[in-house]
Amino acid sequence: MPLPISQAIESYRSFASNANEALFTRLRERISGSSLVEHLATEISLPGKLLRPSLTLASFLVFSGGRPPNRECLAAAHALEIFHSFVLIHDDVIDGSEQRRNRPTLQRRIEKKLGVPRETGGHLAIVLGDILFGYAIDLLSDEEMNPDLIGALQRHLAEVTEDTGLGEARELTFLHLPLGEVSREQIEQVYYFKTTRYTIEAPLWLGARAAGIPPEKLGDLANFARPIGLGFQLENDLHEAALPFERFKNLAYDFQTGVKTLFLRQLYEDLDAERKQGLVSALADCRTHPAALKLLHDLIHSTDTLARMKEKVDNCFSEARNWIPASRYSDEQKAGLQWIADHISSHRKHSEAAPQA
Repeated sequence: MPLPISQAIESYRSFASNANEALFTRLRERISGSSLVEHLATEISLPGKLLRPSLTLASFLVFSGGRPPNRECLAAAHALEIFHSFVLIHDDVIDGSEQRRNRPTLQRRIEKKLGVPRETGGHLAIVLGDILFGYAIDLLSDEEMNPDLIGALQRHLAEVTEDTGLGEARELTFLHLPLGEVSREQIEQVYYFKTTRYTIEAPLWLGARAAGIPPEKLGDLANFARPIGLGFQLENDLHEAALPFERFKNLAYDFQTGVKTLFLRQLYEDLDAERKQGLVSALADCRTHPAALKLLHDLIHSTDTLARMKEKVDNCFSEARNWIPASRYSDEQKAGLQWIADHISSHRKHSEAAPQA
């Protein structure tokens, strides 16, 4: 069932462009003569994969029988994309990241353009991110939307925001714990809250709800979304692990900041006692000692952990596909969900992954 997704995305791009310009106009009127609005405009104009808007649109198409996306769908799709930008800005500040989508992160661009200290650049980026969160809520308050849906869409985004925050907070509490003290179950819970909820579940739910599907018929979509979200996050983890050392030493943010990933937990279990201690030592020192970072890279590539975790990613998508035939949905909707699983699988590569030759 090929979905008319390209036409829907064009409608989305037009909606997003108009909505963004209205935002920038409002902000410029309130704070004239400041370049901060231009920094924000550049940030949300950066080309991305548009995964979350695409999934929202695809879900609408599946559950509406292929109708063109309505105002509610377009607003929800853009609210998720803006929410995603908000999350990335805060993540980059927390991680001290230098690059995002192959260019300097927002706080680094602010720091350079305004000539402010690094700390101030980070603080300004956080505040601009907060503006984007307000914008996401405003998008779901559109007076042209069905008033019966506004509350439902806003509540769902609020719930997703809460869970994303819980996932981020939980991950931060693990940063300074020894790797052996953080279980697989704890890491998977972080993945579910921080990634699956707003990257997979929310687009599917919002798109279907905008199509008029009542909430009581949407709960089991979580069974479809959960393995996909896990596979998607694992793919993100493996991107850093698979980098050649020349790129790894500059982009291995998760390893250098102490993030506990399933890949890292599996690597820990796969190493013998001596190399396990070497891994623990390398993780403790890799942010400040290049030799430790090189040891870490060597340990990553000393086992078949990377290959087995790549296989686990494929198994996650297979699990989602295998759920579809027994689900409650119509044959046409099942075909649409299959298309969605294939679409996410084909767009699961990290945004900074090198293009395929």
